[in-house]
Amino acid sequence: MPSDLQSQAGFVWAYRFDSAGRPSLIPRDVVPELHPPEGFVWLHVDLVHTRAQSWIGELDLPEAARETLLSREMHQRLDHSASLAWGVSHDLIREIGEKSEDVGALRWIIGDDFVLTGRRDALHATRMTAEALNRGEIASSPSALLEQIIEYIIDDITDAVIRLLDETDTVEDDILVDRLHDGPQRVGAMRRTAVRLHRQLAGLHVLFRRFGETQSGRSMPDAVKGAAQRLLQRIDALHHDVQSVQERARLLQDEIAALSANRTNRQLYVLALLTALFLPATFITGLFGINVKGLPWVESDFGAVFVTLTCIGAALLTLILLRKRGVIGD
Repeated sequence: MPSDLQSQAGFVWAYRFDSAGRPSLIPRDVVPELHPPEGFVWLHVDLVHTRAQSWIGELDLPEAARETLLSREMHQRLDHSASLAWGVSHDLIREIGEKSEDVGALRWIIGDDFVLTGRRDALHATRMTAEALNRGEIASSPSALLEQIIEYIIDDITDAVIRLLDETDTVEDDILVDRLHDGPQRVGAMRRTAVRLHRQLAGLHVLFRRFGETQSGRSMPDAVKGAAQRLLQRIDALHHDVQSVQERARLLQDEIAALSANRTNRQLYVLALLTALFLPATFITGLFGINVKGLPWVESDFGAVFVTLTCIGAALLTLILLRKRGVIGD
């Protein structure tokens, strides 16, 4: 069997695209080149692999691009030269068979004839892109391939935003009918998810707005600039949805606090009312409990009945007085 030279060199996979954008996997016993003789390539490397790190260090790339690819920095960023663009984007870490809620860093460099991506954890968007290519989807250029990868990242965020909106609607309905018993926990989880999505979208928004609309992006390759402008439109729409959820979550938290305060006030009201009603009876029983002469009904066979009726009468008198003074509702 041919040896898997790509795995030994730290390549996760390598695709070659012809002039029409049709992909094909480069055989595993061949170490791919960054600059193919025709078409372009997509090389995806494992940045934990020491040989992959050495191979990246030897590439004829700007020093800043190599540092971005090899660094452990998690902040989203995007830089460029006259012919290259490179950056860091957040993507969901892919567990075995499914994606998690944890975020990892996808590092990438794009040129005229290559897309070089790297990761330290298995990521969802790159895997989805590879599966799409295996199904026969085409990518006409490196910028189109990178746009497709970022599209999958945005799709993951879109799914999370939709789930968050549904959860917000459910919590809101339960609060309105006062059926929510775990409201603070659910609203707190909503706000944490919204904050995570807001930060991820805000980072993407700043990056693509900077390179799609501002002076600093004028020297960026036109294809990357066009992709940035298209992606920015989707990011802005999602950003608005997440901000809406954050505002609704704050309002729901205030509503829960108000309901909790009203419930506590009702409980305190009932407790105070019971205390007031039993206070005269407590006074009477305490008075009759004094072991001195002269207490009424001490020698009477119905003394206990008279004391009981006196306590009840005192409680009723207290209730009437409280109603007349408006302490108890009509």
